[in-house]
Amino acid sequence: MPKVRGESPGQEDRTGYAFPGLYRVPLLLHRYPREIPVPALGPVGRTDQRVVSVLRLRVVPTEEAQRDIRAERSSVEAELASIKAEGDPRLAVLRQEAQAIAELEESLVSRSTRLWNALVGFVVNGRTRTECREHSGRLQKDLSWLGFRLMDPEYRVAPLLAALGPNAPLPVPLTHPQTDDSLAALLPLWEDRLDETEGILLGLHAMEGSPLFWQRFSHTSHSSAIFGQTGSGKTYASALGWMRLRYRFPDLSVFVLDPLGGLCNVVRTLGGTVYRAGTEEVTINPLDPATTGGDRRTKTSTVLTQFRALFPSISDEELAIVDTTLTSLYEGRPAGEPPLLEDLYDALEQESRTPARLLLLLRPAIEGSLRHLNFPTQVDLNGRLLGFDLSDITPGEMPFYLTLLLDYVYGEIRRRDGLKLLVVDEAHYLSRTPRIACFLDYLVRHVRHFGAGLELLSQNPEDFLGSQESRSVLLNLDSILMLRLRDGGEGVASLLGLTDAECDWLRRTSLPSDAGFSEGIFRTGSLHLPVALVSTKEEHRTLLRAFSEERNRSGARSTSGM
Repeated sequence: MPKVRGESPGQEDRTGYAFPGLYRVPLLLHRYPREIPVPALGPVGRTDQRVVSVLRLRVVPTEEAQRDIRAERSSVEAELASIKAEGDPRLAVLRQEAQAIAELEESLVSRSTRLWNALVGFVVNGRTRTECREHSGRLQKDLSWLGFRLMDPEYRVAPLLAALGPNAPLPVPLTHPQTDDSLAALLPLWEDRLDETEGILLGLHAMEGSPLFWQRFSHTSHSSAIFGQTGSGKTYASALGWMRLRYRFPDLSVFVLDPLGGLCNVVRTLGGTVYRAGTEEVTINPLDPATTGGDRRTKTSTVLTQFRALFPSISDEELAIVDTTLTSLYEGRPAGEPPLLEDLYDALEQESRTPARLLLLLRPAIEGSLRHLNFPTQVDLNGRLLGFDLSDITPGEMPFYLTLLLDYVYGEIRRRDGLKLLVVDEAHYLSRTPRIACFLDYLVRHVRHFGAGLELLSQNPEDFLGSQESRSVLLNLDSILMLRLRDGGEGVASLLGLTDAECDWLRRTSLPSDAGFSEGIFRTGSLHLPVALVSTKEEHRTLLRAFSEERNRSGARSTSGM
């Protein structure tokens, strides 16, 4: 019986063996699928070390292997001879099996392959019986889905644990003869590494525990996304990522657009500047061509996108009138004197084709709740860490403010030297309208020319399936981190190349509330890597302090509004 170092053996029960402070459940494979996925055992190991996999191999001597193969061939030939009807459905299967045996026998004779006895098993460790049974049940479900079957350890705990010991003889009834090729298919692939020069620690490989280093600015596109349901840790993952990126590149500029306020509190904690959007503290002239480098035609197109976001009911005809009126307005002004919204309003009022409804839509931006937009731009963007808190903005106005700020920050990104990162939380607000999604896609594809990347955060990648423009956003992101997803990402599985096993895993990856860390799949290029997001104590303390302060701020705002 295997012992825990320094402990005396405990007591065996129906399915496990109890040591002082430890409970173990052994499991052995006793049936393989006819076709083995590659790598078959990749999803077995876990970062938390609850499951230890055991693989024991013995080369079958050539003479013994040939004898076994000849016996198997004779058995199949006898069964074939017993079938008289040519239409019997068993014939095709048996003939295929006979051909495979003949090819294997030829390979053994020519010594181009070997036959192995393989014993594959697992030991599930836990502090209690309940914990062990929970994880052993999940393991059996995973392997069953792949086509494997596990031996039930009921009342056979001691011999199964002994069989997994390093010095015990291989139990013949439990071993499975494997050729070199099938054994290679059974084993995990170890080549999938992420070790990019000058990269930051993304996390640990969730199956192997090896560190993954990612350098976003070394990729063709510098943009990425983080998807995960509420509580999966996507806000924590984003903040941890750009904290580490700032350590690695001290001159990095980070801009955060935050509809919920949590990320902005991290900005405050790290000494950055936070502006409250939707107030006179942030006056941005939507018509200022400085954000497009003085290109008035491009600015006109951006203004039309912003109007579409602010006034969802605006018609194409009304936008066409705004287009021609704004173009004339730009042509009649010097380059250094951008018009204000009241100038556009006056010009539209003088235009005979302008419907009264369009003027009614614009009125709040002149003297109503949006009048802070009718001023010259006055925001200081000189800092290296800047956040825009949009938590006071209503959901209906959120797409407009995000589009407005994206355009404004993009103008700063074009002017500023060095590396830049623009983080956009609740990015689904930008995916619902094709014209806004098209604007976002344009930024994703072009910011790399200015040494910048976008990071989009949202609860589900399916938020970006509503139109061809929003799907294009997903396809143009070089890297995507998917944490726990309620549907496992089934809706975007074909678009992102997710397998059924990956979708199943995304439904039950570890949550911070349960395991103390998040798990997910990191997709970059052709790599799909299972990742566990871990932080140092100092990083965790910093982020925990920021999020605690945000909860206090949110509580204070709620109390003041009662």
